[in-house]
Amino acid sequence: MSTENTLFPELMEQHEEVKPRFRGYLASPFIAAALPLKDVNKPVFERKYNNIILRLTSDSKVPFGRYGRLLLSILTTHAVIEKNSKNDGPVTLTYRTLQELLDELQLPKQRGKDIKEQLECFAGASFVFKEKRTKVTQKLLFKDFYEDGEKMDGEVTATQFTTGIVPFFESMQYIDLKEKGRDRKSVGITIILSEKFRQLSQVHSVPIDYTAYKEISSAVGKDLYAWFVYKNNSLTDEPVFIQRSALVNQFLPLKENNYESEERVNWNTIKEQINLIKKKYYQNLNVSIAQDNSGITISKSEPVILENDTRYVLVTSTL
Repeated sequence: MSTENTLFPELMEQHEEVKPRFRGYLASPFIAAALPLKDVNKPVFERKYNNIILRLTSDSKVPFGRYGRLLLSILTTHAVIEKNSKNDGPVTLTYRTLQELLDELQLPKQRGKDIKEQLECFAGASFVFKEKRTKVTQKLLFKDFYEDGEKMDGEVTATQFTTGIVPFFESMQYIDLKEKGRDRKSVGITIILSEKFRQLSQVHSVPIDYTAYKEISSAVGKDLYAWFVYKNNSLTDEPVFIQRSALVNQFLPLKENNYESEERVNWNTIKEQINLIKKKYYQNLNVSIAQDNSGITISKSEPVILENDTRYVLVTSTL
């Protein structure tokens, strides 16, 4: 057998089991303005991106990092696909043990402490979502807001303001069991997602390749990957150039001192992650980095997940 495999490696490839890939979801506000990259160890955090402002608040500290992002994707995925028997109200997630939740997240037992930390961050957290959109449209669409007799022909510039406070959880409960000489075990985990979070997730979520998203070790890399997937949905056939400063401000914003050396380091980190994503996680990504380091050009790419794509299994179906 070993000789055959050595002489004919292509036979191994033909009979190698094809592992399923998994689909998850992320709400677009958390793609445009993501969670903090690291533990900021404070109850307020704000991110801005173009016309979106996301302000996270918590009774202790806000969710963060790579594991906060993975957990958020799982929560969002449940919110997108699950409804209670009355087809309204919050979604309830139940896990017999913390290990069941880790299995769904596709994480090893050693990450239990990290996920529990993020659960407790989400449990006391909510976010203020503010968005401003401007569009030139037909004046006739707003005829109910004009006085009788006013002319309704022509165009008008409409700016829509949207804001809201959205808690992640309505409630959470679990029990820690500890025996003498044994590690603590968390059981009976019940998470009730808030109705507002469910609604936001169902209306504004983007499907992602959860397998790739999980495997990207860098939180910045996860943000860039999700953003490329999200951005690709709105691209036309025309390439779009995005300045270096805009990318740094979104993904690795500078500290107050704004040192030039820090900007250079952050830009190099972004470039490294873009190259890694293109090489390993989104090989069809149509992006190029300007030779003069002034920014990147992105063009329409093949979507990560096509409609009714049979290559992907929903991540929440693994339990």
